[in-house]
Amino acid sequence: MHTIEHDIERPDRRIVDAFEDVPSTIVSDVTGNIGITMDAGMNPAGDGVEMAGTAVTVKAAPGDNLIIHKAITMAEPGDVLVIDCDGYTDVGHVGELMCGSCKANGLAGLVIDGGYRDSRELAEMDFPVYGRGVNPQGPLKQDPGSVNVTVSVGGVSVDPGDILVGDDDGIAVIPGDGAEQVLDLAREKMDAEDTTREEIQSGDYLLDLKGYDKLLEDLEVVGPEDSIQ
Repeated sequence: MHTIEHDIERPDRRIVDAFEDVPSTIVSDVTGNIGITMDAGMNPAGDGVEMAGTAVTVKAAPGDNLIIHKAITMAEPGDVLVIDCDGYTDVGHVGELMCGSCKANGLAGLVIDGGYRDSRELAEMDFPVYGRGVNPQGPLKQDPGSVNVTVSVGGVSVDPGDILVGDDDGIAVIPGDGAEQVLDLAREKMDAEDTTREEIQSGDYLLDLKGYDKLLEDLEVVGPEDSIQ
């Protein structure tokens, strides 16, 4: 079954824009680390990537990009195209021309759980692109697909309107209805880290500052003599 949903609920633009200054690591920390950060196979096409935007989701048939072309025309400025290709990397589903169209129309980025191509051009484009691999093989255009349905990308479930925060470390996903709370927690975490940064630059150890030494007291520390021979 193929579904194309034009109307999605997006978070307040001011909240989305505020995440441009929040690293993906901070988002991961304040959301509990597990299940909301895409896996390490989702890599940026270039260095120095900064991305924050709302998800327009795409479910595409592996090896086919027809529905991706349609989704590009549906996305609005500030959106991130989030494409589920089942991790298929034997085809480059998107490349320089499609991503150039995204950039020209104000999109905030493109994330594809699948292959892309024109890697050098994308790295130089100053447009955030993440994917699972690179392949020069071109795709088919014969299978429809779905736009703005729940997808699984990078091991994370993504709904239309979720916020994606990306940088060189990877991508974190924030449910749209919890974005304001996550932003508040992120700001608190960043302020706390500023204080900690000053303390460690003065020579203090994180082990002492965070009380990690107490955790060691509860562990049974063994030496080589205790290993199984």
